[in-house]
Amino acid sequence: MPDDSRTHPPGRPTAIVFAGGVALGAYEGGAYATLQEGEGLHPDWVLGSSIGAVTAAIIAGNAPEHRIARLRQFWQMATADPTPVTSFWFGVPDAGAWRQAHNQASVMETLFFGRPGIFRPRLSGSPRLGADDVSALYDLAPLHAQLAELVDFDRINRGGVRLSLVATDVVSGERVVFDTARGTTVGPEHVVASCALLPMFAPIEVEGRLLADGGLSSNAPLDLVLDDPAFAGALCFVIDLFAPEGSRPHTLGASLSRATDLAFGNQSRRLWEGQEREQRLRAVIGRLGARLPPELHADPEIAALLAEGRPRPVEMHYLSYRAGLDEAGAGKVLDFSRATFADRWRAGEEAMRAVLHAVGPAPGEAAGLSIREHSEVS
Repeated sequence: MPDDSRTHPPGRPTAIVFAGGVALGAYEGGAYATLQEGEGLHPDWVLGSSIGAVTAAIIAGNAPEHRIARLRQFWQMATADPTPVTSFWFGVPDAGAWRQAHNQASVMETLFFGRPGIFRPRLSGSPRLGADDVSALYDLAPLHAQLAELVDFDRINRGGVRLSLVATDVVSGERVVFDTARGTTVGPEHVVASCALLPMFAPIEVEGRLLADGGLSSNAPLDLVLDDPAFAGALCFVIDLFAPEGSRPHTLGASLSRATDLAFGNQSRRLWEGQEREQRLRAVIGRLGARLPPELHADPEIAALLAEGRPRPVEMHYLSYRAGLDEAGAGKVLDFSRATFADRWRAGEEAMRAVLHAVGPAPGEAAGLSIREHSEVS
C-alpha cells in the first residue's frame, strides 16, 4: 500500500470535497496546495464532482510529493494568454475594463477552439468520446488522454487514499457514486463521465449506464462524508466554486452569473441543512433512549433503533469562490486565461489559510455536526 503519511491527529480522519465549476477549479488547486504545503495535511478521503473529480483523481492518483506539481501541470496545459500580442507590448492588465476584455477574449477562445488537454469542438466525422446518438458541442477525449498521463489509476485502486466520484444517470436522473472503498475500480472513464455537462459534452456510458456531469445531481457531494459512520469525528473541508452569498446584480450578465452561483451553491446548503435535521433527530432518539427502562435496551429491535441516536461528530469547513468584479461574468467558467488562473489559485491559497485558523481540536464523542461557513469578501 502507498505510503501516504499523515500529520493530522491520530484517529481523526480528514476528507476534502471538491465541487464542479470548469475553469473555476483552479481555486481548488490553490486551496489544496495550502493544506499540503502549509499544514503537511494529506487527506484520507477525497471526493469530487465535475472538475472537482479531476482534482480529486489527481490527488488520489499521485504520491504526496507530486500532487501539487501534477495539479499545476494540468492547469498550465489548459490555460493560455488570449491576447499575446498586446500582453507582449503592454503587459497583462491587472484590473478594470481592459482586464475584463482580456478575460472575455479568453472565453471566446474557449468557445471557438476548446481547451488543450480538456475538450475540443465535436466535429462531424472525427473520432469522438461519448454517446454518438447525443448531440453535443465539444468532445472530452483530450481529458481522457491527459488523465492517463497525470493519474496513476493503479495507485488509486490500491486504496491508499479513498476516492469518490459523482456522476448523474441521464435516463433515471439518479446520482451515481463511484467509491473505491465500496468496490469500484476507477478508471479515466469514471472521471470523464463526472465532467460530461450536457449539452456541452455528450454523456459517457460506464458500467451499462449513460452518465453525465455530477453537478446535475450534487455539485459538492458533502453528504457522503456526513453519512458515513466510519468518518465520525472527521475534519472535512468543502471547497465550492459557486458562492451562495453574493452582491446585487446590475447587468444582464451579472444576473446570469448570479443565477448560476445560486443554482449550484445552494445545493450545498440544502445538503447540510438536511444533515443538521438528521443530527437533531438523532439527539431526540438519544434523549428518548435515556428515558427507557434498562430492560428495553436489551431488546435487539429497540437496541438497533437506539443506535441511530448516537451522534456523528464532524467538523466541516465550507469555503466557496466568489469571482472578482473583473471576471468574465456569466462566462467565468470558461475563462482559461493564464492570468485568471493565477488569480484563482492565489485566492484558493489565501482562503484556505484563513480557514485553517478556525480549525479546532477533534470533537468529543457527544459532539454533533459543526459547520463553519467561510465567506469571502469581494
